[in-house]
Amino acid sequence: MTSTITLAAGGIQGGQILGSLGASGAALAATVILVLGVKGKKKLKFDQMQAAIVGLVAGTLYATAASIWSTPGNVTKGLTAAIQGGVGGRVGLGAVAVCIVAIIYGANLKPRTSAFLGIAAASTFAAAGGLWGVISTTLAAFLNQALGVA
Repeated sequence: MTSTITLAAGGIQGGQILGSLGASGAALAATVILVLGVKGKKKLKFDQMQAAIVGLVAGTLYATAASIWSTPGNVTKGLTAAIQGGVGGRVGLGAVAVCIVAIIYGANLKPRTSAFLGIAAASTFAAAGGLWGVISTTLAAFLNQALGVA
């Protein structure tokens, strides 16, 4: 005689570590964490790189959630289009991605500025293709697996 044990509804279901968040809920949570970490007044305090990484995650979640959350991505796309059509000739999105990473890594930025660049990086990486597209796709796949949202 064999017996099987079925677990109740509690626990980690389908690999969703934090339970069911929904795309907009995950975007909201990422925004709250980002704002609190950038302000850094209590136990949650981000440095420049941490703020950029959380901004990248938040930007990826914004793109997934769409609706009002897609506004930062739309603003980034508009700014990128302006750079690409500027006086410097044709500037590819790969170049914009390299510049964003160089500024985050090489400039002495405040965490909030770094967070904004991280958010901009999410939509830029997704559209740039190449290695940047791989980073974007991998991050989205991880968020989908871990949170069930991306």
